[in-house]
Amino acid sequence: MKNKKNEPDKSIKKKVEKKIKKEAMQPVFENYEDVQRLVHLLQVHQVELEHQNEELRIAQEELEVSRNKYVNLFDFSPIPYFALNPDGKISEVNLSASKMFVIERGKLIGKKFISFVQLEDMDIFNRFIKNIFDLPEKHSCELNVISKDKRMFHVLLEGLELDEAPGSGKKCQIALIDLTEHKRLSDSLKKSFEEHKALNSTKDKFFSIIAHDLRSPFQSLLSSTELLSTEIESLTQEEIISFSSGLHDDLKNLLALLDNLLQWSLMQRNLLKYKPETLNLYEVVNKTIEMLNQSAVKKNISISNNVANGTLVYADVDMVHSIVQNLIINAIKFTNAKGKITVSSTKKDGHIEVYVQDSGIGIDLERSSNLFNIYTLSSSTGTAGERGTGLGLPLCKEFVERSGGKIWVESELGKGTKFAFTLNRGH
Repeated sequence: MKNKKNEPDKSIKKKVEKKIKKEAMQPVFENYEDVQRLVHLLQVHQVELEHQNEELRIAQEELEVSRNKYVNLFDFSPIPYFALNPDGKISEVNLSASKMFVIERGKLIGKKFISFVQLEDMDIFNRFIKNIFDLPEKHSCELNVISKDKRMFHVLLEGLELDEAPGSGKKCQIALIDLTEHKRLSDSLKKSFEEHKALNSTKDKFFSIIAHDLRSPFQSLLSSTELLSTEIESLTQEEIISFSSGLHDDLKNLLALLDNLLQWSLMQRNLLKYKPETLNLYEVVNKTIEMLNQSAVKKNISISNNVANGTLVYADVDMVHSIVQNLIINAIKFTNAKGKITVSSTKKDGHIEVYVQDSGIGIDLERSSNLFNIYTLSSSTGTAGERGTGLGLPLCKEFVERSGGKIWVESELGKGTKFAFTLNRGH
C-alpha cells in the first residue's frame, strides 16, 4: 500500500520538471522585432570589438617601432650611455660605451662602473650617483675614466633617474661626453698663456739687465776714463796701473755679459746652430782657465785642471767653452781669497761627467732650486762685491741640454759648491 501511494507523486514530479525545462527552452521574446533588435546590437558590438582589436594591433606595431627606434638610438648613439642601479652596477650599455672601454657589452653588464674610474675621482663619482637617486633632477660631474687598454679619458658625466615600471627597481641613465681633446687643448692654451706670461717676464728682466746692469759698468768706465784723461799727469804710475787693471776687468766682465746676452738671444730665435765634433775636454778647459786666470789671481784663488788629458767628448766646442767659462766665473765670484777651484771629470754610464767645484760660501737649498730657471733670474753679490745678472747658469742649462746632457748643483752653505754636467763621449 505504501509503494502505491508514492508512485503518483513521482509521476507528477516528472511532469512538472518536463514542463519547466520546456518553458526554459522557449524564447523570451514576444515578437520578431525584438529578435531583430538583438541581432543588430550583437552585430554592432562585434564591429566595435573588431575596431578595438585593430586599434590595439596598430598601437602594438607603433609601440614595437618606437621601441626599435629607441634601441637603435641607444645602441648606435655616438655618445656612450650606461644604465646603472643605485649600487653603481651596469644594467644596460650601448655600443659606443663598449667601444670606448674596449669591452664587449655582455661583459660590461653586471660590472660596477666605479671600477673604471680613476682612484682619486672615486669620491666624486659616489657623490654623483647618490645625488641622482636622492634628488629628482639632472646631475653632472667631471672625472677621469680608464679603459681596458689603459687609455685615460677625461669625461663629463650627465645622469638622471629613469621612470621604470613598478617593481622593476630604480635605475639611472648616464651619458659620457668625452672632453679629453677639449681638456688637452684647454691645458695647451693655459700652458701657452703661462709661457707667454713667463716670456714677457723674462723680456722685462732683460730690459732691466740692459738698462741697469749694462748702464752701471759703462758709467764706471766713463768715470775711470774721464779721470785718466783729465788727471793723468797728477797720477802716479801705480795709480795708472791700478786704473788700467780695473778698466780691463770691467771691460772683460762687460764682454762676458754681452756674450751671454747675444748667445741667449740667438738660442731663443733658433739661430744658434749646434755643431758637434770630437773634442779633447782637457784642452778646452785649459784654454778657458788661461782666459780667466787673471781674475782668479786678483782674488788669490787657484784654479786646477784635473781633467785627464785625452778625455774625449762629442759636443759643440763653443757651447762647451761657454759652459765651463760661466761655471768658473761663478765659482770665482763666490769664493773667498785664498780659495780653490777644481775642474775634473769621470767616465760614467756611457757619458762624461764634468765637475766644477769650489771652496766658496755655498748656496742655500731654496736658492739652488732656481739657479737654472730662466724665468726666475736672480743674482747675488760676490765675495769681493762682484755683480752679475744671473743669466750665466740658465744659459749653461740651455747649452748642456742642447748637447743631450743634464746639469745639477750640490752645495751647502759655508762648505762650497759643486756644479756637475754631462756630455756625450767622443770617439
